[in-house]
Formats: sequence, structure tokens, C-alpha cells
Amino acid sequence: MVPQPAVGDTTGRMARLDDLLGSGFALLGDDVDPATLLTAEEKAAWDMLGARYIAVRPKSARTQGPDELVDLDEVLLPWLRGYGARAVAVRPDKFVAAADASGLAVPA
Repeated sequence: MVPQPAVGDTTGRMARLDDLLGSGFALLGDDVDPATLLTAEEKAAWDMLGARYIAVRPKSARTQGPDELVDLDEVLLPWLRGYGARAVAVRPDKFVAAADASGLAVPA
């Protein structure tokens, strides 16, 4: 399960990660747009599921676009790095579906 730290969005809203991810699939990138790590086929498959692509920025950085969050509690980025992942795909129930360390293809 993905940790639930406090995060901030580009509008200045602060909330738990769950609240800002919404109810669908989301790909989270460690200071990178996770869509840039996907092959064209992987991106098309995640797009068919309506996935969001969210760059998670460190607390010391500012957001640069609408689909970004700041890791205010400094929990999420160390968690990703602890698993050697630059990006993870998160299911609607907030469990990891895939990680770039093992492949970001949509699970069968």
C-alpha cells in the first residue's frame, strides 16, 4: 500500500495523498512526469484506464505544472527510492499495481 503523507497541489491545497489522487488509477513519478518513463504502448494502455500522471516534487521544490504534488511530509519520495523506483502505478484502492523497477505495463 502507498503511504499517505501530507502533500500539496499547485493551487496551494494541502491534504493526504489519497484525497488528492482521486478514485482512479494514478502513476506517481519521483520528481519526474511518469508518462515520460512509459513506452507508447504502456501509455496507451494506462490512458485507456483513465490514469492520471503525477510528478511528486520534493518539499524544497515548487510545482511546475497542474499534475504535480509536493511531498510535504518527506515520506513519499524516500519510500519510492527505498524500492528503487522512479515511478509507480497506483490502483484505485491505493495499492501499487506496477513499478518502473519491474515494468510499468498495465497488469493483466
